[in-house]
Amino acid sequence: MNLNSTQVTNKVKKKKLNGTQLDIIFIHAVLWILFLVAIGFNTWHWMKGDVTLKIINIEITRVNLSLGFRIDFLSTLIFLMVTLLGATIGRYSLRYLNGEQRQSYFFHYLLFTVLSVSLLVLSSNLLMFFIMWLFTSLGLHKLLLYCPQRKGSISAARKKFIVSRLGDIALIFAIGFTYRVFGTFEFSELFQATHLLSEKTPETSILSYIGLLFVLGAITKSAQFPFHFWLPETMEAPTPVSALMHAGIINAGGFLIIRLSPILQHADIAHLILSGIGSVTAVFGALVMITQNNIKQKLAYSTISQMGMMMFSCGLGAFSLALFHIVAHSFYKAHAFLTTGFLVEEAKKVKFIHTRPQEKFLVIASILGFALIVLGKSLAGGVYVAYFTYTAVLLLGLTQNMSLSGKQFHSMGSQFLGHLAIIFMGAATLCGFIEYILLHKLGGLVPRVWGTNWGHSHQWMTCFVTYFIFVGGLWCTSLLIDPKSPILHKLYVYFWNGGYFSERTSWLFDRI
Repeated sequence: MNLNSTQVTNKVKKKKLNGTQLDIIFIHAVLWILFLVAIGFNTWHWMKGDVTLKIINIEITRVNLSLGFRIDFLSTLIFLMVTLLGATIGRYSLRYLNGEQRQSYFFHYLLFTVLSVSLLVLSSNLLMFFIMWLFTSLGLHKLLLYCPQRKGSISAARKKFIVSRLGDIALIFAIGFTYRVFGTFEFSELFQATHLLSEKTPETSILSYIGLLFVLGAITKSAQFPFHFWLPETMEAPTPVSALMHAGIINAGGFLIIRLSPILQHADIAHLILSGIGSVTAVFGALVMITQNNIKQKLAYSTISQMGMMMFSCGLGAFSLALFHIVAHSFYKAHAFLTTGFLVEEAKKVKFIHTRPQEKFLVIASILGFALIVLGKSLAGGVYVAYFTYTAVLLLGLTQNMSLSGKQFHSMGSQFLGHLAIIFMGAATLCGFIEYILLHKLGGLVPRVWGTNWGHSHQWMTCFVTYFIFVGGLWCTSLLIDPKSPILHKLYVYFWNGGYFSERTSWLFDRI
């Protein structure tokens, strides 16, 4: 009798296990179906052009509420990227989480999050965008709590929750003020109305404050300084969660800025803040990253730095560069997280040695970058100074990377000549690619430049000020590679501890 009961119990457990496996397989299939849908949307856009599909339209107390899809180059490209990453991470997780008790939990919220992000990028109006923004935050919160028994996971999710709510409040006020000014939530109507605005109208002055609120929502979502502290602590979550967050969800703030760029082009203060915070975040993240000896912590601060570069691009008005940055960084960071198990072994094989670059090369790179910005300001009335500034920053990055050496060392002369060759070839290729996107794909979706007149000193001076922030970061990096003095040792320890943001915020948030 007892034997029969045991057999029945084993059969029930087996059925439950099979049911769970079928559930996971079904969700995995849905993720790939979403990717096929994204391909269909891209094909439709290629054939039909930009279009807004209204699915539901409801009017409540004279307020028009609708559910619809805005199909254009920006939305279809990001939709394709998000669904491909989601399906790939799901495929990886089938084996990575195999046998885990909460594997089904992960797949359910993976699908929920990917759907939320997909609907966010396809939203045709601000209300739908905000609802999907909240759903995306909810999905990420649940994924961060995949290991609820870990105190680190709970702490990181709590910090992310509090920071996100601050950004949500800013977005609520921004959306409310936007509706009060224009009387609509629809993107197409908003962009048409802002396009007709002149430089000096009551609406443009209000748009400056609205832009500040949208920027606050974006920088909290994309882990910008000083709201970045929660991101490195999320390494307690499984690798697939980290890959999804760093490759996809963290880009939501940048997408918000690019989508609303026709509105933000009238908000000069918002651009100044974006440029400043973006450059500081990029430099801070890079300085912390080079001091870390934990591979996942390196990747986390790398993401913070890259998000800073993306916001820096948006602040300068180079929205096509920011979009390219989102796509390139997403695929790179997903690959980096999903292959972390091999990175340590590869590093041992290559035997990279971080050496301090010579000061003369730092001086030459800094001067060349400054000359590029001056050249960009003088050409075509300064229309393309943002792209020249971005190229100058890339020049600094290339100079820093020249300090990475393997077993084979080259002479300084050939190294510098190779450096210059890479810069010129890379800059020519990058500018050609960006021009193609800007003129043929994003021409009607984002402004070509920030504002209408680049002769204004407060605009082009932003390029010089932020460039010198990157120059300071380059010199500080060279000093931290091999710190000699006690002051540099203290500075190294400071960045190694991430500026002590984790400890200070833990002390603060535990009392909230």
